[in-house]
Amino acid sequence: MFEEHLLLADGISLEIFFGSHTNYRLACRRRGRVLVEYRSGRHYEFKSVEKLRYDFERDVEKALSRD
Repeated sequence: MFEEHLLLADGISLEIFFGSHTNYRLACRRRGRVLVEYRSGRHYEFKSVEKLRYDFERDVEKALSRD
């Protein structure tokens, strides 16, 4: 199991929890508002930890550039 919470500049926070391929949550917030969230049991098709991380990072970059 891995869990981490990061507070970054400009009110951005990252929350990462990975218990297994069926129990995970990654979220990016800015000033308390959820910009991106990946959670087990939702629409994301888990293939690997590397793919999950890549897809999450890509979506966070897109969300932050729009916001």
